[in-house]
Amino acid sequence: MDAYPHVKFPSSPLLTCFLYIPYLEVEREKNRKKINKKKVKMSPSCLIFLVSNSIFLLSLFSFTIHAHDCTEDFWSEAQNRNLTLCKRYKHRNGVEFGWNIDNTTRSLQIMVGARLESETGWLAWGLNFGPVPRMVGTQALIGIKQTNGSFLGDTYNVTQYIKIGCKLLPSPIDLNISNLRFRHIHYYHIIEATIHLPQTVNVSRINQVWQVGKVAMGMEPKIHERKLHNYDSTETIDLQTGTVITVRGSRRRQARIAHGILNIIGWGVILPIGVIIARYFKKGPINWNEHDQWKHAHKTCQTCGYIIGATGWALGLWLGASSKYYSFPKHGAFGISIFTFATLQTLALRLKPRKNDELHTYWSIYHLSLGYALLAVICVNIFKGIKIMQDVDTWRSVYIAVIVSLTFIFLVLEIINWLRFKVDQLKKEKEIK
Repeated sequence: MDAYPHVKFPSSPLLTCFLYIPYLEVEREKNRKKINKKKVKMSPSCLIFLVSNSIFLLSLFSFTIHAHDCTEDFWSEAQNRNLTLCKRYKHRNGVEFGWNIDNTTRSLQIMVGARLESETGWLAWGLNFGPVPRMVGTQALIGIKQTNGSFLGDTYNVTQYIKIGCKLLPSPIDLNISNLRFRHIHYYHIIEATIHLPQTVNVSRINQVWQVGKVAMGMEPKIHERKLHNYDSTETIDLQTGTVITVRGSRRRQARIAHGILNIIGWGVILPIGVIIARYFKKGPINWNEHDQWKHAHKTCQTCGYIIGATGWALGLWLGASSKYYSFPKHGAFGISIFTFATLQTLALRLKPRKNDELHTYWSIYHLSLGYALLAVICVNIFKGIKIMQDVDTWRSVYIAVIVSLTFIFLVLEIINWLRFKVDQLKKEKEIK
């Protein structure tokens, strides 16, 4: 650090190291400009690259948004019972629901199944004749896995008192039920029943609720996990066709997917590409200096990334405000930090001092340090969001592939850049001699 006596670094070793690395980059760039003054023209193609890759990434994520049929084992059991319709809620507890409706007798034959892998657990399904599909007011059938492996069940009336801590215990319900059975078949715990629906019930628009829990005491199911797929386990369905009329969590889930895609593309892809352009396209494998083309490309990338990411962040704020029963404070705090520092970085481009200004060196250190720290926080928070969404098999794999690709490009360009710098330095020493 004695090589730069005109700059005073703080006494803290850790802070000094943190600020010294970006400072070296600034000084190294000054040396490059003194050594090599050649300029090669190149037409900007970064925007085409970004748009095409963003569209590809968006289409790749869209494959995660699709319907899921019932598993082969469950569908086989449903067919054995002459059930004609079947749905699997893979992203909402993994519960499978098979049924058949007789419009003449208004009898609804159902089979609901789930895999209860913990020592105890419970599976619930019910109908809610209120205006919206929700837990309170549901006439439920609940099967409970006992510690001895048996699967017992009964009818339960889910009232508002459950929300204030009262026990949920077996009680009579208003549904007319026959052939009620609780069974364990092919790794599935299954509820079977025939429900005779009242004439006043509209079978083309009926509210159903289902749930899975891991803890139970005797015939009392304890509270389920506080995760998104638990809170989304309701829908309004047409029993004749299987078409979902409205899903209580459908809009929120679509908003979550949009929130994730926008933030991954904006914060997690375009911003890092802008950083790579700023660092390596000045004097790198591709010279992009004519009329400061790299600066325009860098600013364009950062601006586009900021707009897309900020849109996703605003969507996240709406999701947080509309979620009454659950929240993710750490994910939200990281998101606010990312938006705040990204805004500072964007404003910093407008407030950049001139090259001959004394503050230019300090501004460059600040801009680089904050930029690299921001990328690290973005990466951490995207993984937090993927974990919340529960779609770890697809989203996490895709984003890891994106990070690995960007890291590989970064390392290759860094090695090439370092070798070019060393070669230019040796040439300069020979010229001096």
